[in-house]
Amino acid sequence: MSYERAKNKVEQVAGAARARMGDMDQGERSRAERVMKQDEARTGRSGERVQEGTRDARERSFTT
Repeated sequence: MSYERAKNKVEQVAGAARARMGDMDQGERSRAERVMKQDEARTGRSGERVQEGTRDARERSFTT
């Protein structure tokens, strides 16, 4: 999946989540925001690992 397609999918899901947040009380909202931030951090780290792996693979293919 390309970066743009993945980003669009995340935005679709985030839009639906934001709409539901209007119906939550403060405790539920803060809990949901914490989970959302944790997920963003996880996906960011995953993307960095993919980039590093691609860069390493490219470097290995040119040196061997």
